[in-house]
Amino acid sequence: YYYRKAYYRSLFFTPPACAVGGRPQKYNGERVLLVFQNLHRYFLYLGLALVVILTWDAIEAFHFHDGFGIGVGTIVLVLNAVLLAGFTFGCNSLRHLIGGNVDCFSCVSFGEARHKGWRIVSWFNGRHLEWAWVSLFWVGFTDLYVRLVAMGIITDYRIL
Repeated sequence: YYYRKAYYRSLFFTPPACAVGGRPQKYNGERVLLVFQNLHRYFLYLGLALVVILTWDAIEAFHFHDGFGIGVGTIVLVLNAVLLAGFTFGCNSLRHLIGGNVDCFSCVSFGEARHKGWRIVSWFNGRHLEWAWVSLFWVGFTDLYVRLVAMGIITDYRIL
């Protein structure tokens, strides 16, 4: 979903960029062929649940058989949860859910809290591209790291 601008312009030439001579056609946006992309709004809830599950896994990674500890795997799992949370908290759907449907924050219930939440999500949203790329590669690295440790190919060294 995030990369739709690139493939809209490269495949359909709509909407054309300044330097791209577009094909003469009526722009229908996401209402015709690509209407399924709007389903991402509902997958936000699954994404938020995934962030909670990954955070729980990261917290559990601090518990070793002999008590509290920090290992390389702990750091990998914590960064995985943080990066995916940053990407999820920058989602336009979350921004809209918190305050996008409000014209006047001072005119609604919990307006001040909603405005503060909206500003925080807007900060993440402004860096959504960076969160997308970093979390994409880190998820792959995390999966590989956990798999290699589980297979006994590498050792998860304990730091503390």
